[in-house]
Amino acid sequence: NWGKMSCPQMVKHCNRFIQVYTNEVKFKPLVSLLSPIFGRLHIFWLTHIIRYNVNKYFRNLPTLRYFNTYGITNIDFVSEKEELINRIKFVIDYKKDYIRNTFHGRVKSKTFKDVVEFHTRYHLVQFGVI
Repeated sequence: NWGKMSCPQMVKHCNRFIQVYTNEVKFKPLVSLLSPIFGRLHIFWLTHIIRYNVNKYFRNLPTLRYFNTYGITNIDFVSEKEELINRIKFVIDYKKDYIRNTFHGRVKSKTFKDVVEFHTRYHLVQFGVI
């Protein structure tokens, strides 16, 4: 494995990613203004350059403050794991054609599902789970 996160921190990080993607958490106005621009580039890169291959994705990239869980201690792994399972079920069962968030703007449901699946899989590979 690589990176600084512990296993509980990684699971919390994945939960936070889905929280942002489902618009439960909104970024500050400046970040909200710039995120869709970078988000579209990110989706293009995931889709057309690395083609959702976790082995081609950069390691140890800096992340937005909200996603950074490295400094958080005393995380209840079991409750975070259950939350992640429930969030993944929500993503799988999502029926609308689009989702809008402050991270990538308006994206198709399939893209939403693909990005969340890729991000989660990336970290599961990081920790040797898959």
